[in-house]
Amino acid sequence: MINLNDKNHVPIILTIVVIVLIMIIGFTSHQREQIFILERGLGNVFLPIQRMISKGMSQVEESLVTLIRSSDIKDENNQLRAINESLQHQLIELQLTQEELSELQQLQRTLNSIDRRDDFFPVTANVIAKNPGNWFEMFTIDAGSQQGVEKDSVVIGSGGLVGRVYETGHFWSKVIAIIDNSSSVSFQVLRDGSLQGIISGSVTNELSGYLFDPDAEVVVGDQLITSGIGLYPKGILIGEVTTIDRTPDLLLKSVNVEPAVNFNRLDKVLVISPRTIDE
Repeated sequence: MINLNDKNHVPIILTIVVIVLIMIIGFTSHQREQIFILERGLGNVFLPIQRMISKGMSQVEESLVTLIRSSDIKDENNQLRAINESLQHQLIELQLTQEELSELQQLQRTLNSIDRRDDFFPVTANVIAKNPGNWFEMFTIDAGSQQGVEKDSVVIGSGGLVGRVYETGHFWSKVIAIIDNSSSVSFQVLRDGSLQGIISGSVTNELSGYLFDPDAEVVVGDQLITSGIGLYPKGILIGEVTTIDRTPDLLLKSVNVEPAVNFNRLDKVLVISPRTIDE
C-alpha cells in the first residue's frame, strides 16, 4: 500500500493526477450528450473560480479603459484650456484696442470743438501716475518738454476739460485738474454765450461756481464751456449744471456742475501747447 507521507511517492502521485487531467481533457474536448460525474464535479469546483477570474479581468479591462480615457480627456481639457486662454487674451486685446480707439476718437471730437488757432500742437499722452485717492486731481503723464509740453499747457480728456500742466520734465509732466481746490476756470453757458462766470474745484473734488449776472437765466442741464478768457482756449466742454442756488448775500447765482470728464478714471489725455508758427 502506498504511503502518502513518503516523499518518494510524490512524483508518482503527481504523475497520476496529470494523467487523470489529460484523460478528462480528452473526454471533454468533443461535444457529448452526457457529462461524467467527475467532470460535473470539477465544473462545480472551477466555475466560481472562473467567474471570479472573468469578473476580475473585466474590472481590470474597465480600469485600463478608464485610465486611458482619463488621460485622453486630460489632454483634451489642457488643449481646450490653452485655446480658451488664448481667445481670452485676444478678446482683452481687442477690447483694449477698441476702447483706446474710442477714447482717441472722443479726444479728437473734443479737440475739434475748441475754438483754436493753427498754432496749437496737440500731444497725446498716457496717465502713468497719480496722487493717492480715488480722484485724478493731480497726476503725471508720459509726455514732457521733449514732446513740446510746457508749463500751463492745456490738458483735455475724453469728453472735455481736464486741467493744466504745472510742472514738466524731459519725458513727463505733472497735471493739476480743474476739480482741485486750487483751480478755477472762466466759463460761459453753451446755450447763451452772454451768460458767463467762474467755476472752481474744491477739497471734495466737486465743481461749483457763480455767474457774473445775478439775473442770468441759467437752468439745470445747461452745459458750460470755457469762455476763452484766461489760460484756457474757448469752446472746451467743462460740464453740466446740476443745481442752482443764490449766494447768501443774493448778489450772485451759484451753480454746481457735473464734470464732463470722469475724474475717477483717466487713461489718455491730449495736451495743447500754444506756440507761434515762427517758433
